[in-house]
Amino acid sequence: MERKTRQKIELNAKGKAMLAKTFKVSVQNVSQALLFKRNSVQACKIREAALINGGTLLQIIDVTDEVKRAVKVLDAKGNVKAVIANDTVTL
Repeated sequence: MERKTRQKIELNAKGKAMLAKTFKVSVQNVSQALLFKRNSVQACKIREAALINGGTLLQIIDVTDEVKRAVKVLDAKGNVKAVIANDTVTL
């Protein structure tokens, strides 16, 4: 199966506000750049500045379809009351 991957840069609100002021854009514009929804030259510069100023680059790998595991529903004593697997519930 194919894995969907995407990236984002996490940065606190103060950092985003500082970047918005520095680049003379809105905080929303900075957020879009950090989520890689914008790919202009300025967005690249915003991402670079974010990383220099404490931002964290995250790689997000969507594995929901690959790793569907059975989930056991337990009661208060730890006894299995139901099993959920492949969108079906077995009691």
